[in-house]
Amino acid sequence: MTKRKIFLIVQSALCVLIAVLLAVSAVRIFLEGSAYQAAGHPSEWIYTREKVAGPLTRILPLILVSLAMTIFGLVKDIRDEDADKPVQDTELTRNLTGARVAQPSEEMKKERDLQKKLLAGGWAGFAVCMLPILWYITSAAHFALADPEGLDHSIVSMIAFITPCTVCGLACLIISTVLQEKSMQRESEAITARIKEEKEAGVVKPPETVKADAALYKTSPETARRRVLVRRVLLAAAVCFIIMGIMNGSMKDVLVKAIRICTECVGLG
Repeated sequence: MTKRKIFLIVQSALCVLIAVLLAVSAVRIFLEGSAYQAAGHPSEWIYTREKVAGPLTRILPLILVSLAMTIFGLVKDIRDEDADKPVQDTELTRNLTGARVAQPSEEMKKERDLQKKLLAGGWAGFAVCMLPILWYITSAAHFALADPEGLDHSIVSMIAFITPCTVCGLACLIISTVLQEKSMQRESEAITARIKEEKEAGVVKPPETVKADAALYKTSPETARRRVLVRRVLLAAAVCFIIMGIMNGSMKDVLVKAIRICTECVGLG
């Protein structure tokens, strides 16, 4: 394993660690603030600049180290050598290979129809799993502020209800995607066999048609690099705006607006 690879692994692990610590800190602030409100201070804000500054200060050294590593990597041009290589996309490979077929075989049509059914079935299963969630969040009885245990209990109950439904919905999509992947692999094998049959029969698709069909699925390396650059710029801008929002107190304003939207505009209260 090269030093470049080790550097990238350490940098990635550090980013994951910072994300986990930030998430844990947010949950801890919420729980401590909720307990403080329940103890007789209902007007106290759970999220304030001072409460956020404490956990953020403890994580700040890791953030600075990660930032320094990122700058060092950009200056030394340390990046994943495989980042610009084409992704092994089964669907893309199937489409590019299939562009060379003059007349699809019955097996190819069968697999393509199966993929459409799997796609529709996966999203249908996901929609069915989302219906109980829609019913739950549109029922005002589940968010009654008159509940002695308060709004926090309503939120916990909502999470406990929607989590299994969400997991089931995602499971439907995952299973559907895996089965589609298997079907595409079988279709690719059928395409290879069909191309061989057409060559033996002397049936050849015109090169111009093959190039026109294949061009629809081709992404140039320059386009890929531009997309990566745009993503990095947007990520950096997002981080800057989040920090600015925390510093000028916008986080508190957003929380207040969110509470008012849920309890007044939508009518969940």
